[in-house]
Amino acid sequence: MIRCSPWRAALLTLAVMIGGAMLGGNGRGISGMGVSGMGIVQTAHAHALPGSTLLFEQQPQHTLKLTLQFPREDLLIAAPQLAALGDAKSDAPLAQALTDQLGDYLSQHLALTKDGDTLPLTLTEAHLTSTYQPQLGDYLLVVTQWNLSYKGALPDSLLLKYDAVMHEVRNHRAEVEWQTPAGGTRLMADFGFFHSAHGVRLNLQKARQAPAKQE
Repeated sequence: MIRCSPWRAALLTLAVMIGGAMLGGNGRGISGMGVSGMGIVQTAHAHALPGSTLLFEQQPQHTLKLTLQFPREDLLIAAPQLAALGDAKSDAPLAQALTDQLGDYLSQHLALTKDGDTLPLTLTEAHLTSTYQPQLGDYLLVVTQWNLSYKGALPDSLLLKYDAVMHEVRNHRAEVEWQTPAGGTRLMADFGFFHSAHGVRLNLQKARQAPAKQE
């Protein structure tokens, strides 16, 4: 059973109550962020969960494997149309219909380009997994795996456009890492919503050569 953090739930509830009470005549809260028609603050300021992690790993046959994960709780705030994820079981593949729906959402918020050309991304698997942090308690991560196809040699750099979750939960952030053959990781980028609009340059050549990040 998932142990919810009472303080986190209380903070999120308080953010919703304050957002509803502070609506101005222009339908915006005191922070200037948008508020939905039901009075739910679309930007969650009482946010304590980790952000997104995008992990790239080189594969044979002109392919990069991308593992993308983020907390389910934040996704449900950002994409209420995926409410069925609230009933999904952890550590088991999602139903195909739900996987397709999740893929459709992410495809609108995730793109990689090389020299202006968008590279094909294929969703290969999606599931939920339970994790734990002492300051947060238990929570669920949405984990998706993608294949990124390219022609010729591995690109030296790619332009990443990514704003999943953070387009609504504005203090959600994303870390982008490269996985080495030895299993280490190298940080390529760390950004938030206001740096996502124009894209984030990923230096794959540098990531392949840099010292591995110490755990």
